[in-house]
Amino acid sequence: MRLLRFGQKSRGWSRVQAVLALVTGMSSFEIGAAMAKNLFGTFSAEQMVGLRVCLASVMLLILVRPRVEYLTRANIKLFIPYGAAMAMMNLFFYIALSRMALGLAVTIEFIGPLSLALFGSRRWMDIFWAFIVMIGLFLILRPDRSFHNVDPIGVAAALCSAVGWIIYLLAGTRVSKVVPGAQAAAIGMSFAGLLLLPCFVIALPTAYANPSASLTAIWIAVLSSAIPYLLEIIAMRRLNPRELGILLSLEPAFGSFSGIIFLGEALYLSQWMGIICVMGASAGNVLSRKGKPPSGTKK
Repeated sequence: MRLLRFGQKSRGWSRVQAVLALVTGMSSFEIGAAMAKNLFGTFSAEQMVGLRVCLASVMLLILVRPRVEYLTRANIKLFIPYGAAMAMMNLFFYIALSRMALGLAVTIEFIGPLSLALFGSRRWMDIFWAFIVMIGLFLILRPDRSFHNVDPIGVAAALCSAVGWIIYLLAGTRVSKVVPGAQAAAIGMSFAGLLLLPCFVIALPTAYANPSASLTAIWIAVLSSAIPYLLEIIAMRRLNPRELGILLSLEPAFGSFSGIIFLGEALYLSQWMGIICVMGASAGNVLSRKGKPPSGTKK
């Protein structure tokens, strides 16, 4: 009986550790994004994303050490759209980040995987959640005159990043069937790094002239890629898909709070209501579904 109780406590503590790992990973990603936004006075959005993705790809290659046998011709055909989606998602997210509040950029981008979960469904509940998402997006953008203007280019970039996230999930599902998760992420990030290599190259003169900013860029690569990825792997081994889906629904809130704490980006009440609508629709979709929800992971 004592052994049984110990095993139950051990499993319970393991789940607590998994939740802490996932929450820490999301926090780390948003802190890295806030740090990146602080560097936009030194680097452009394109230069910043080039530094982050290329440095992160090198880190993952060192940590994971992907096997050469996974680079078959058939697998490369899968990795090209997977890496391209990573590059697209990150590039447009940083462009959006340079033009709008972090919390708003994260929330609009998050609509991508949420739309994928709702698209094509015939359930009345999913139609209801889709309606809640549209209300949330309306409140975030606040189009009438009495509302604060939101940069249209930033909104367009965030929506492009949301599309990139959808492609990433679809391509990642195919890749995950033939290549283990850690190996797939490292190789996919490397393909994204190759596509964004021109952005990295044009950032080098500025990086050389600003060594302190370059050091911060390295930390951003660690905080936004290496740490979240490793912590999410730990969480995915101990939490079921429903629990992961509910916790990932909190990501827009983490982005909003990071923007307030680290960037001083105060949001209007209607925008907070819009963010809550998107988070509620995501959590509601997961809770009302019996099957496995799609993963929101993008690190």
